[in-house]
Amino acid sequence: MVRALETTSEDAWLDELEPRQHRARLSDRLQGRLARPVHMGRRGKAFLETTPGKLIAMMVVLTMSLLAAGMSMSQSMSMRNQSLDTVLNATEPMSAAAHLLSTSLLRADTIAAGSFVQAGPLSEEDMRTYTAAIDQAASSASEIYKGAVEADSATSDRIEELVVNIQRDLPVYSALNARAQVNQRMGNPVGVAYMSQASGIMRTRMLDAAQEVNDLTRQDVADEMRRLSQPQWFTLSGLLAALAFLGLAQWWLWLTFRRRLNRGFLAATLAVVVAVTWAGVSNFQSWRSGSVDYERAAQPWEELTAARIDALETRTDETFALLRRETVSHSIRDFEDTYASVAGAAGTAQGYGMSQPLIDDTRTHLNAWSNEHAELVSALNTGSYDQAAALLGSRGASGGEASFRGLDAKLAELIASSRESTRLYIAESLDATRRVSAAVALLSLLAVVAIWWGIRRRLGEYL
Repeated sequence: MVRALETTSEDAWLDELEPRQHRARLSDRLQGRLARPVHMGRRGKAFLETTPGKLIAMMVVLTMSLLAAGMSMSQSMSMRNQSLDTVLNATEPMSAAAHLLSTSLLRADTIAAGSFVQAGPLSEEDMRTYTAAIDQAASSASEIYKGAVEADSATSDRIEELVVNIQRDLPVYSALNARAQVNQRMGNPVGVAYMSQASGIMRTRMLDAAQEVNDLTRQDVADEMRRLSQPQWFTLSGLLAALAFLGLAQWWLWLTFRRRLNRGFLAATLAVVVAVTWAGVSNFQSWRSGSVDYERAAQPWEELTAARIDALETRTDETFALLRRETVSHSIRDFEDTYASVAGAAGTAQGYGMSQPLIDDTRTHLNAWSNEHAELVSALNTGSYDQAAALLGSRGASGGEASFRGLDAKLAELIASSRESTRLYIAESLDATRRVSAAVALLSLLAVVAIWWGIRRRLGEYL
């Protein structure tokens, strides 16, 4: 029994000894593997405490800071350049197409309703104008959809949805108007019902969608220009930090070697100063053209486009007031608002130095339309519907239609001129960012080459 216990105790002691020996071997193995890295780290630390080590460490830090600052600014400028190019070629044309979509739909609806004012089918001129308006609306909707896909903004999905709805309703609207024209030629009173149904689709669905598209696209352009015109403080601060590092490095070199300023470091400093100045001037020009000047130029464009839409809507209201034999008390208030809108837009255009003869013609047509609207109101209130129809008639060079078409044409010219101004400022902002990306990257590389060229003699003293 005693021998058995001794054997068990002796076996137990051997079992405990074996794991302890295993752990010791694992520790020794780890120490062996880490010995070389630790040794290299100590040698590296000792080398960095020497003057050559400090020189090389300083050069590595300077190289990384110069490359990081230069490449960051270059990439930032490149991305801004691409974004401004998208605004110029996609977002802004989409906004202009949205205005054309609204005005084309309104013009088509006005002509379609006006065809029932007088007996007989539409004249060839009115038929061409109506067809051109429908075609313009279809092409504008396609251009807006394409621009929304290319711009890929936060509102693109909503714009695409609205445009698809308009494209879906446009054939229905055209078909109802075609059926209305056929019934009018046959003398069937149901033609007015078809025209009213088509106009209901236009006013309750298509025009509301077009107006929302107009607002969204206009806001997209303004937001993008405001965002892309902000100074690039972060990337500029990186270049300034690299410039400060260069100054500190030269001061340390002077304290260490007591020699005159290093030519390579002076050349690198000059290159960084040029890069900072170029980028700073570019940022200022971009801010000036893309924010301040653009907002000034966009104001008359926005007021003129809104005034033109108001005028077209008011003209359609006049036509429906005659067709429905309604009182025009509500239309009078709308006309006064429209008159104020158009007059205010003309005043804003004049304040921004746009063509004075064009503004004078706009005011002349507006006053003529105002006088003829007063005659229309009087004729409708007295039941003189033939006189009202003559005032709204589209045939001949006289009458309310002539003055209104003249006003619409002048507003279209003012809008085109104003749009050219806004595109000019976008293009100037884009020009300010061109070539800056490549220039900053090149200057950063030149600065790196210059500092290594300038330090070669100091390093050669220790070889």
